Amino acid sequence: MAEPRGPGPAAAPRGAEAEEPKQGSLAVKSSAVVKYSSAPPQAAFARLQEKTDLKLPPANWLRESARLGPAGTAILGSSKKSTPFSSFGMAYDFIDSIGNDVDVVSDSENIKKLLKIPYSKSHVSMAVHRIGRTLLLDELDIQELFMRSSQTGDWTWLKEFYQRLIDQKWQRKKKSKEHWYQKAILSKFLYYSINGDGAAQPVPSSSKQHQEGPVPGEGDEAGRASWPAPFEMPSSLSEDPGASNQGSVPLEPSYIVGHVASAPKEQNLTTLFNDGENSQGLKNDFVRNILWTFEDIHMLVGSNMPIFGGGRYPAVSLRLRDNNKPINVLTGIDYWLDNLICNVPELVMCFHVNGIVQKYEMIKTEDIPNLENSNFSTKVIKDIAQNILSFLKSNCTKEGHTYWLFKASGSDIVKLYDLTTLCEETEDKYQNPFTMPVAILLYKVACNMMLKKNQNKKHYGTIRTLLLNCLKLLDNGRHPQPSCTFPVCHGTEERCRLVLSYVLEGLKSVDSSVKKESDLPAADPSTPIPLKYEDESTSGGPECLEKQMALFLDKMGSFQKGKHSSQSGMIPGSWQYKMKLQLILKSSKAYYVLSDAAMILQKYGRALRYIKLALQCHDTYCCLCASMLPEVLVFLCQCLTLCGDIQLMLAQNANNRAAYLEEYNYQTKEDQEILHSLHRESSCQVFAWATDLSTDLECQLSVSCKCYEAAYEILLFSNLKKQNPEQHVQVLKRMGNIRNEIGVFYMNQAAAVQTERVVSKNVSTTEQQLWKKSFSCFEKGIQNFESIDDATNAALLLCNTGRLMRICAQAHCATEGDFKREFSPEEALYYNKAIDYYLRALRSLGKRDVHPAVWDSVNWELSTTYFTMATLQQDYAPLSRKAQEQIEKEVSEAMMKSLKYCDVDTVSPRQPLCQYRAATIHHRLASMYHSCLRNQVGDEHLRKQHRVLADLHYSKAVRLFQLLKDAPCEFLRVQLERVAFAEFQMASQNSSAGKLKTLFGALDIMVKTKCAFQLIRKELAAESEQISKDESNTENTSTNDSSTGLNKEEVLKLLSIFESRMSFLLLQSIKLLTSTKKKSGAISEEEITLKTNKQVYSLLLRATANKNMTLLERIEVILNLLEQLTQSSEAAAGGVQ
Repeated sequence: MAEPRGPGPAAAPRGAEAEEPKQGSLAVKSSAVVKYSSAPPQAAFARLQEKTDLKLPPANWLRESARLGPAGTAILGSSKKSTPFSSFGMAYDFIDSIGNDVDVVSDSENIKKLLKIPYSKSHVSMAVHRIGRTLLLDELDIQELFMRSSQTGDWTWLKEFYQRLIDQKWQRKKKSKEHWYQKAILSKFLYYSINGDGAAQPVPSSSKQHQEGPVPGEGDEAGRASWPAPFEMPSSLSEDPGASNQGSVPLEPSYIVGHVASAPKEQNLTTLFNDGENSQGLKNDFVRNILWTFEDIHMLVGSNMPIFGGGRYPAVSLRLRDNNKPINVLTGIDYWLDNLICNVPELVMCFHVNGIVQKYEMIKTEDIPNLENSNFSTKVIKDIAQNILSFLKSNCTKEGHTYWLFKASGSDIVKLYDLTTLCEETEDKYQNPFTMPVAILLYKVACNMMLKKNQNKKHYGTIRTLLLNCLKLLDNGRHPQPSCTFPVCHGTEERCRLVLSYVLEGLKSVDSSVKKESDLPAADPSTPIPLKYEDESTSGGPECLEKQMALFLDKMGSFQKGKHSSQSGMIPGSWQYKMKLQLILKSSKAYYVLSDAAMILQKYGRALRYIKLALQCHDTYCCLCASMLPEVLVFLCQCLTLCGDIQLMLAQNANNRAAYLEEYNYQTKEDQEILHSLHRESSCQVFAWATDLSTDLECQLSVSCKCYEAAYEILLFSNLKKQNPEQHVQVLKRMGNIRNEIGVFYMNQAAAVQTERVVSKNVSTTEQQLWKKSFSCFEKGIQNFESIDDATNAALLLCNTGRLMRICAQAHCATEGDFKREFSPEEALYYNKAIDYYLRALRSLGKRDVHPAVWDSVNWELSTTYFTMATLQQDYAPLSRKAQEQIEKEVSEAMMKSLKYCDVDTVSPRQPLCQYRAATIHHRLASMYHSCLRNQVGDEHLRKQHRVLADLHYSKAVRLFQLLKDAPCEFLRVQLERVAFAEFQMASQNSSAGKLKTLFGALDIMVKTKCAFQLIRKELAAESEQISKDESNTENTSTNDSSTGLNKEEVLKLLSIFESRMSFLLLQSIKLLTSTKKKSGAISEEEITLKTNKQVYSLLLRATANKNMTLLERIEVILNLLEQLTQSSEAAAGGVQ
């Protein structure tokens, strides 16, 4: 929409409604908003002195005046009358209003002519066009058209139809001498009225040049509208941006990411048809454009009426009347409607007699309908407006058609004809002069709807209809350019295919119009162009990719030099050149959306085929285009990013490779023909390195990485990083992700090589190379994530790097044999490096709230590393290098750090694992201190410290194992070690009381293992029941010891030890209690305990002697014995009565 060059007359600030005048008894609602005005702020008119002779020309007569606009000269007929396409000029300037908000677009003169139909016998001839809900009304000077027809032979079909319709020869009526006389004095009056203090002074008599008749050059021909010839596109178009119409931009497309072939802002047709628009009079030449609301009718109206200041209101209209001739109804309606449309509240009437000024009279707009001799009903005018609009909307139903509203002179009947239908019945159906303006307007409205950010998808159908109607109006032979620009659509796969069908038609139109200066290589569009497919044996691997990538980036950099040309011989700047660029980009975008849709459906072979076609289109565009727009480069980054995504998915889904290959090699005929057109300009191989389907996993991952790197490099060297921060972040995030994938790939390969290395003692060169590759990828990925402050993903890669260090540590473990095996310095080095990376990961996250799952995972891995290192040092103590005390200290420190990062309190799926790990750590520490105590000699303080620590860690291990319901063997083992610890302490005791106390404590530990045996019994009983059930169902059954998750061998081993230690403790307690009884001789709780222990000991001996008992039966015996000991203990605690 054009900006106003000055405030509109009698208007509120632009964009707001002006204050409605008080209309008294006015029976209609009217408001006006000035949308555009080229007139300067209105100044007061000069009131002429009485007796001023208007026949004398003023000194400023016929000079250009901004205040009068075209009114001063147009009145004389010395300039063109309203052009046949005036409504189109307004529609182009206010494209937002067309199709939805406005009911009618027209010149105010046409509006007045329609509303005066019931009062006037004059003929009415107008062209009507429908765009959405908007009607465009233009004067259709049928006789002027026929005069042209007699000279050029055009429009003969309409002339024949008109003569049949009227049934008489047409004849143009010449204007009378009186008509031109009245026009002349009105013009002189207006110039006097703007001439200030000297307005009444005529020019000297010697230079008086007014005549009573028409002025020179103002004959019949002067006032005619200029009708164009049938529109033909120029063979070449000016590239001078200055030649563009308002609102146009250079042809290069402004791509909108996420839309299929989105329409550039006011471009293709606007630029291409500049010359055509100018030659057809499609400019908006009105002094002001007004959005007029009359009752419920919204109209965009063009007006040239001069408006002045003065009087009781800030704006008045100025009229000249012959005092001898009363104002009639038609003139009154004219004055009233003009003031309503322009929102002018008052009319100033100047009366004259034979050109001599007599007096002035002020009339309110609301009083005009009540003037003497010109009375009319405003309600009737309102009804006429609503009836005419309803009639036109009911009958002018086809978008793009030209309708003719016609009323003959003296007739009361208004008729409507569909000229488009009549024209189609002729030999040349494209002779309609309105064809191109309507086509351009349909296109502009569609583009404007697409460019609205808040455009709802429900309007896509409307956009498509507008474009299809536009195409129907055009002949590809005469207008191949517009035919090429219309395939614009957005949405699903079906719509993309529709886009491509239109693109193909456009490409065919362009290619067929290009003159071939030399024979091109023959290519059959029906023959499929093979899609390159290479096996990994011939692909060259990642090293080859590096070279291809360098060549590609070198070519991208060379775009700035502009050394590109068309192989088909298209001239840069020609319409073919520009249109093919547009079509190639549209097809590239459509293929991109198809690829993205296939990606979502997990059809990765199809997705790769479509992105290959998209990049081939882009390659051709690059070959043609001398410079790359930022939007196009951003789109290229999107294509490469999607290609990288697809290659990664293909690598991760290698099992379906055969199906993907079949999808990849499939081609439609439409795709083949588009490729054929592309090959006229380019080899389309620049992106082959990115779009080939490989069967090698490493190659696919490398290609994916190179795609992301290429996208990043484009953003980098094109300085698009700051303008497209989201794209930049996405590319870096994907680069970090793919480098993590490749790092994990090499890490797993190194682990596999390590597993296969059995005989060799040394780390192989292959392993070391894989470590370096993996480490390099992880390091680069970490840098990518840290550069965009992605702490979570950076932490994950640091965690993976820590895992790599652990694999390196495992590879350096000695393989000489169990007896000589020691924890090596290389192992310690790499485990400490792993710990450093895990600690960096925690520092990267900062706190658990950032990402609880990742935080917990890193803590677990860190705890595992400390635990593994401590366990290896404990199991394979490096005694050849370190003292036992130093090793014990390091093991203890590492175990405690492992406990620190092992969260046993937080409820999570990993909590049981953490509890098991913590219990195991306490068990190992207790065992270590137990061992130290056994081997310690001399230092009693240290022995006491070890005894306390051993007891403490045994207690904690027991408590944690009790929380777990699936670790009865571990619990049992800890308890047995505690019994052994008690036995060791008892061996150093001398007093019977002390020994007896220790014995009772050991037996109490054994009693507390009852819960473990109950769990074991439950598991064995469930297994036995399942076996019985299977045997009853089928004769052939096979038992699976591991079905319960219970290690029976471990249970048997622990059970045997348990029976042995229980037997020993019971025997020792019996001996000690017996000797105590002989000394005291009294019945006491010890005697009760002695009796129970003897009974339990006897039963235990008989049970262990029976070799035929099953494991379950032995468990039942132990549980029974433990229950007796429990009851005895309770009875003893209660005392003897």
